[in-house]
Amino acid sequence: MHSPVKQLAGIVCRLYRDAIEFGTMQHFRGSYSQMKILTHRVSKLNKMPQSPDTGKITALRLIAMLTCCLTIGACSISGTNLLSRQSPDNLRMTGVSPIDIAIISDHIHVIEQIFAPLKTTLQITNSDTDSRLTTYAILLAKNGYGIQRVTADQGVNYLSYNRATQVGKSPALITFTTQIGTVDISRDYIESSTGTISPASPFRLSGTRTEVTVDSVEIANLQVSDPAYSTTSYTASLGLDEQVPVISLVTPELVDRIAADTSGSSGLPPADPRAPSLQALNSNRIEINNLFYTDTSTFSSLLADYTRVDRQVIIFGNDSMILGNPNKELINQFVDSKVRDSDLVTLVGCSNGWTDLEIGNKGLALGRAKRVSEALLARGIARDRILDEGCWAPVSAGDKFPARGVVMDLWRKTS
Repeated sequence: MHSPVKQLAGIVCRLYRDAIEFGTMQHFRGSYSQMKILTHRVSKLNKMPQSPDTGKITALRLIAMLTCCLTIGACSISGTNLLSRQSPDNLRMTGVSPIDIAIISDHIHVIEQIFAPLKTTLQITNSDTDSRLTTYAILLAKNGYGIQRVTADQGVNYLSYNRATQVGKSPALITFTTQIGTVDISRDYIESSTGTISPASPFRLSGTRTEVTVDSVEIANLQVSDPAYSTTSYTASLGLDEQVPVISLVTPELVDRIAADTSGSSGLPPADPRAPSLQALNSNRIEINNLFYTDTSTFSSLLADYTRVDRQVIIFGNDSMILGNPNKELINQFVDSKVRDSDLVTLVGCSNGWTDLEIGNKGLALGRAKRVSEALLARGIARDRILDEGCWAPVSAGDKFPARGVVMDLWRKTS
């Protein structure tokens, strides 16, 4: 069993490592609480004759090491705006261009005004294949954010981004969007022939009304050529003033059936508490039924005067809700070639089979449907024309629904 002195030494080493690697106090909290307890015990040991356990490392030396460690950590996070002092040279190893580093840094300047550094942990996918996302994580950590790696888009502050370049335009126009939870941050940029970029629009914010100051720091390779773009515009989103009311579709018959299934009446055994739920709320907070158990859509009455004219299945990775560029392109083609102004789009998010994620099959199914819904909204499809529901279970749904995907149907008014 390790002595308190050796335990404290280990904690000091971990703190030192975190200070160098992350530069943020967010990672110190667990070790710091242990350190306080052990320091009290070490102070008593220090008054006793040295034993083989204590060796040559005294409590005073450990406390000195701890002081140096915390000083290094504090230096790495001191100051309110680290972006102006951030050199891009140490980020080029990620393979990201100086232009993208400038854009990401520009977005982080806005992020730190909405989400407080040192008090906020952001969730980022643990994939190492996206060099821009890796750069984003490095810069965020250097600016005091806790970074939690996750296997899917889990967490209230899950971060994702989208970079789109409009082809056929000269100079090239880049639209960069960052999403953190329910907050969207977007801005257009123009790339010059000299290797710099200039903002081509104000920052567009939704999901927040926090007052943001734009372009108040110097960022390498970013030049503000038009002061009119050093502003913000706010767009409405759910959750600002009020949530969309929950529309309950639970009927007395459904209540009776669930009660009978749970109690085991009518000759049925009691329901398995591990079985998938029968209802949930979709992205519009409408109560929907789990289509694993029924063939009738929650929105069947709305579709009575419509005919299905097309279907597209969007396939996701295992235990993933990341849409990805190939699926985004499929959705773009679907909208451009198929959808008319009066059409409705129904989405069935699916997760049928075993999952190791804590959010379970229901979270995966509805999360996937939400991702496709957000892509359709971004393409200009009105929210009231998108009807999303789900099918989830820990076993296969056979030919009825895919194991991991979203079934996207296009419905047209019957003439």
